[in-house]
Amino acid sequence: MKSFSPFHRLLSTVFFLILFTTLSTALMQHLKIRNDPRTKFFVDNFGFEAGGLLNLTMTNFALDPPKDFASLKAGFIVEKAQTDATRFIDEADDDMPCFFQDLQASEQETYDHHLHEFRITKPNGHFVHHIQDGLQGFYNIFFVSCEAGHHVSFDLYIDLHNVGYDGSVSYLSAGDAPLATVYGTLFVLYIAILVLWIVQLRKAEKGVFMVHHLMTALVVLKCLSILFKAIELHYLRIYGLAGGWATIYYIFAFLKGIMMFVVIALVGTGFTFVKPFLSEKDKKIFMIVIPLQVLDNIAMIVVEETLPGSQGWFTWKDIFTFVDIICCGAIILPIVWSIKHLKEAAQVDGKAAKSMQKLTLFRQFYLIVVSYVYFTRIIVYLLDASLPFRWLWLGVVFTEAATLAFFVVVGYQFRPVADNPFLALDDEATSEDPGSLLGDVELQEKASGN
Repeated sequence: MKSFSPFHRLLSTVFFLILFTTLSTALMQHLKIRNDPRTKFFVDNFGFEAGGLLNLTMTNFALDPPKDFASLKAGFIVEKAQTDATRFIDEADDDMPCFFQDLQASEQETYDHHLHEFRITKPNGHFVHHIQDGLQGFYNIFFVSCEAGHHVSFDLYIDLHNVGYDGSVSYLSAGDAPLATVYGTLFVLYIAILVLWIVQLRKAEKGVFMVHHLMTALVVLKCLSILFKAIELHYLRIYGLAGGWATIYYIFAFLKGIMMFVVIALVGTGFTFVKPFLSEKDKKIFMIVIPLQVLDNIAMIVVEETLPGSQGWFTWKDIFTFVDIICCGAIILPIVWSIKHLKEAAQVDGKAAKSMQKLTLFRQFYLIVVSYVYFTRIIVYLLDASLPFRWLWLGVVFTEAATLAFFVVVGYQFRPVADNPFLALDDEATSEDPGSLLGDVELQEKASGN
C-alpha cells in the first residue's frame, strides 16, 4: 500500500481547509451569533452609491436569561462614514451610548442622515435601508444592546449591493468595483515579465541556479493567483457569490505566499549563488519561519472569510497580522548574516574587491526587502484606513505596484548574466572550496565553536 509523506499530508490538509473555508464565499453573507456576552459589536460595512440597498434579515433572536420583547432595548445601528475605520473600532469601548432607551421609538427610527437605528421588537425581523442621492459613503453596521448581563443569540442574513444607472446590480462595495479590471491589467503585466524572464534564462550560457527556477515558479504562481482573483471578483460583482473560484484563488495565493518567502530566504542566505549549502542558522530559520507562515496564511484565509461581527474577529486579525510581520522580519536575518559573513570574507580570503561587490548587492537587497515589507505591511495598512470610500481600490494598486517593482528589481539584480558581480564566483575559489567566500567564514566559525 502506497504511503504518503508528511509533506504530502500537510498539503492535503491545507487544501482541505482552504476548500472548507471558502465554499461559502459571498457578499450575501450569514452571521451566526450564539450565546454572545457582548453588548455591542461591529457587524460589517459597505461602500454605497446612490440607489444602493442595505437589507438585513434577522431570525431566531433570543436572550439568556430571557426578556420580554416589549421592554427589550437592543437593535442594529447603521452609521454613515467617509473612510473605512472599522479596523480601529474597539469592541470594548464603553463610551458608545445605547440608542434604544426610548421604548416608544418606531422599529426604524432615523435620527439624522448619518445615523439610523433598527430596534428589535420580535424574534424575526427584516430591516431595509435605501441609500438616497447625496448620501453615498461608507455605512458601518453595529449591533447594540442595553441589556447588560444577557447573552444574545441570532442569525443575521446580510445583503448589501449597489444598483447601476442601467439597473444592473453590483455586490461589490463602491471602493472594490474597479478591482477586477486592476487585477486583469496586472495579469497582463506579469505575463510580460514572465516571458522576459524565461527568455533571459534561455539566453544565459551559465550561471542559472536552482533559485532562478524557483523565481520562475514564483512568477507563474503570482500570475495564476492574480488571474483567479480577477475571475472571483467578477463573479462576486455579478452574483454576490464566488463559487469555486475563491477556492482556486486561495490555493494559488497560498502557494505564491510560501514560495515568495522561500525565494527571499534562499537569496538572502546566498544559497547556490555564493555557497552550495545552508548553514545551521539558515536551516533553523527555514524550519521555524516557513511552517509558521503556512499556519498564518491558513489562519488569515479563515479570518478573511469570516464576518467581522464574529466574536474575537478583530483580535485574531491583529494577532495574525502581527505574526506575518514577525515572519517578514525573520527572513531578513539571513540577509544580515550574509552581510556580516561577506565583511569577514573580505579579510579572510584576500579577495576584498570581489567580496565588497557582493556585500554592496546584499546591502541593496536588504534595503529592498525592508522597504517592501514596511510599505506593504504598514504604509498600505494606514492608507486603507484613510482613503475615501470610492478610492479603496488604490490600496490594492499601491500594494501590487510595490510587489511588481520588487519582482522586477530583484530579478534584475540576480539575473543570470556573465557580468553580474553577485553571481560571479571565480573558478579558483570554486575549485578550492565549494563553499567559497561565505563558506570559508562559516566553516571557520564551526571550527572555532562560534
